[in-house]
Amino acid sequence: MSTTHSTIVLALGTGPTDGASVAALRLADAAVQRGHEVTVYAYGEAVRLGADGCPTAEYVDRLLHRDHRDDRPGSATWIVDGQDPRTTTQIAGVIRGDGSDLWRAVRDGDVVLGVTP
Repeated sequence: MSTTHSTIVLALGTGPTDGASVAALRLADAAVQRGHEVTVYAYGEAVRLGADGCPTAEYVDRLLHRDHRDDRPGSATWIVDGQDPRTTTQIAGVIRGDGSDLWRAVRDGDVVLGVTP
């Protein structure tokens, strides 16, 4: 097993009912469990994934506030495009950002993946 930890960036544009969103959440969770640092930048329909009251918000919450008892250093950051008019009240831990946050994450990321509709 590799001990190298990467910074993974997911630019996520798919909504709560899209299968690609579920796959992206699972990928992010698996990466965090393996000790990687994951940054998700949610834009477009994806701004609703971490919205308070959205069914997918519980998965986002688990990703952001996972239990670190296994001593693995992985963690997740969830940034939502605060400029999008569909952005509503987000769960605790979600950061309201903008395009500069996305580009900073892309610049600093080891692996960058885009999930678009």
